[in-house]
Amino acid sequence: MSEFPPAKFVKIFAVIVGILIFVGMVSFHVAIMLPIPTASPPPPPEIENYRLTVRALNAVFAIAMDAAAALAVTCSWYWGLTRPDLTEGARRGLFIFGTVFLAIWIIFSSLSVSLIRLFVGFP
Repeated sequence: MSEFPPAKFVKIFAVIVGILIFVGMVSFHVAIMLPIPTASPPPPPEIENYRLTVRALNAVFAIAMDAAAALAVTCSWYWGLTRPDLTEGARRGLFIFGTVFLAIWIIFSSLSVSLIRLFVGFP
């Protein structure tokens, strides 16, 4: 087994990375979901209420799923860095999971927001 880094720094680093991932992904989704201002006449109230409801549900979904993704990445890195009883292969597996999961999550969440805009008709 390889030598372990100082535990206190490693634990703090893993938690900070998880928090930064969560904040970054939430801000990314909020920036994408903001409506683009238009100069055209406003739509009927029923359509506008529907769009606001879908936008609110999408925001709740994005925040909850971003928190879950950030927690999964944080836990995998935290356990990989702080558990001395794990083999080197298990640690690498946790690090690879955290990195690949985050990359795939960003790609799929970007695609989902694009598809929502396409089908629901957000500007």
